[in-house]
Amino acid sequence: MYTNENVYSGELNIVFKNEKDREDAKNFLLKALSETYGKSISGQLEITAEGVPGIIIYMDTERGPTIEITVIFSTPVRYIIKSIDPTIKLQSIQRIAKIIESFLVGYMETGGKGIIYFVYVPGQRIVPPRVESGIKSFLQKLFLGNLIFIFALSIIISYGIYLIAGPYYTPIILLLSQIPLIIISPKIVTAIMSDWTIDRESPYIYLVGIKLSIFKYQNEIYRLFYPRRYEIKKRLFYETLGELNEEKIKEILSEYGLNQDEYELEIKRVNLYEIVSSVTKEYNVSIPSIHLSNIIIPNAAATGVSSKYSSLIITTGLLTNLNHDEMLSVIGHEISHLKRHDIITFFILSSLEYITRVYVTMTLWPTYMTTFDFLLLMLYMYISLTVLFFVAKFVEARADIDSALILGNPLSLASALRKIGGRKLLIEYRKPSSRLAFWLSWNPHPPISFRIENLERLTREKYNMKRPWQAAIESCIKDFIHSLRFVI
Repeated sequence: MYTNENVYSGELNIVFKNEKDREDAKNFLLKALSETYGKSISGQLEITAEGVPGIIIYMDTERGPTIEITVIFSTPVRYIIKSIDPTIKLQSIQRIAKIIESFLVGYMETGGKGIIYFVYVPGQRIVPPRVESGIKSFLQKLFLGNLIFIFALSIIISYGIYLIAGPYYTPIILLLSQIPLIIISPKIVTAIMSDWTIDRESPYIYLVGIKLSIFKYQNEIYRLFYPRRYEIKKRLFYETLGELNEEKIKEILSEYGLNQDEYELEIKRVNLYEIVSSVTKEYNVSIPSIHLSNIIIPNAAATGVSSKYSSLIITTGLLTNLNHDEMLSVIGHEISHLKRHDIITFFILSSLEYITRVYVTMTLWPTYMTTFDFLLLMLYMYISLTVLFFVAKFVEARADIDSALILGNPLSLASALRKIGGRKLLIEYRKPSSRLAFWLSWNPHPPISFRIENLERLTREKYNMKRPWQAAIESCIKDFIHSLRFVI
């Protein structure tokens, strides 16, 4: 990235499949900027640079010409923003750059379209019970959306135990109290997250997707799909007799004011039970309890002390964003956690860190603590937790390697990670120093660019299947050192 008082430039690592993709991205950005800046745009020019399309946009104010924006749709996409008016501050130019980047990232993720999905599990309720259950909805919002409340609640409980048991026994009691929670964690997660249960009797999930231009998408969400979503969902299912006939669906949507030339219709059927069953067969483990959570964010999570007493939660966002092989690979990653009993590994690691931190604090805590003592203690706590999460990254890297080797398709998992973590990936590629920040973050997952590169390396350098732990630890440490050297 280059910047001075009058020029700001940057690039985005977007890969286009063909020339049509470049043209579509160019037209999308032109329309998006026109919608955003309106009359401020005094002119635009389509150009060709180095054999690829580009655009130049001129922005004016009452004082005259102010800004010139040039975007070249090469790989990576490059942009230059020039300030013609010397009174314009650099922050204003940087704001335009962020808007351009957000539009391009949005295009990369959506193809310039917004999509509304209706999800059905034949044989089960059309509207998930969680939606109609005030208590269940409250619990999900409480435990998933209000971490401050959970933190405050844990402090109150810890303090109550401290008053009863005293300082030296409280940490041990708190840790022992976690064991029953770990054992019943599949039940807790299912109660909070599950909308539908997927089993041998209800193996299929149907998804009806309505793709609209991103510029029409927001209007239709507020006009139609949000206020009348359950009414439309029930009609689509019941009036097509559960077969989700395309022509009948279009006929119903036309009654709500949607013309057929304004959207694309996508009907997808996924045998999720069969996908999970095939993965568990490769891992030689029992099929966990499978649950679908109606959340747009693509994700999956497994919990339980063993595969026999465990739950696998999959979001509808995962089904809508990934193809069959990508879903297999992501589920393989989660099944690896169950086969290797990673919930116990995480519990042991976090317990060792917690006990060490507590007793070190109590031992070193003087009667009178100076500011320096306090800062030193905070530094110790930061380093201790950072080391814990860094070690946890070994577990996640190993689960990636397990999925790649056991299922034999590392590139599918790499492709899935690109779709799931597209925005993080762009940050890591655009600002390489952020890779080191992710290594040091309090997050158990390694940098997503590292995970993808590690999986791609598996296609060239076959790791010994007997040593996935060693391969994970070595690759994590090597990349961390490389990232550290790059920043230094």
